[in-house]
Amino acid sequence: MVEHAVLNEKMQELVDRSWDTRAINTWFSKLNTEGIPRKTLLKEEVIAGKEEILDRVQRKAEECEFLSHS
Repeated sequence: MVEHAVLNEKMQELVDRSWDTRAINTWFSKLNTEGIPRKTLLKEEVIAGKEEILDRVQRKAEECEFLSHS
């Protein structure tokens, strides 16, 4: 039941979030026309920035989901 409470909390956070629609659309349009940018990171950089990278990926995934419903 704890997982259900966590999911409800996350869902409410997303509902209450102030979405920067213009920035999201700009980012998505650039991604659509130019493709996924290639980055070469050293293993040490990835490990050191793991939490930041995961947070950024999560945020972009949420933004894509937001676009699919708007």
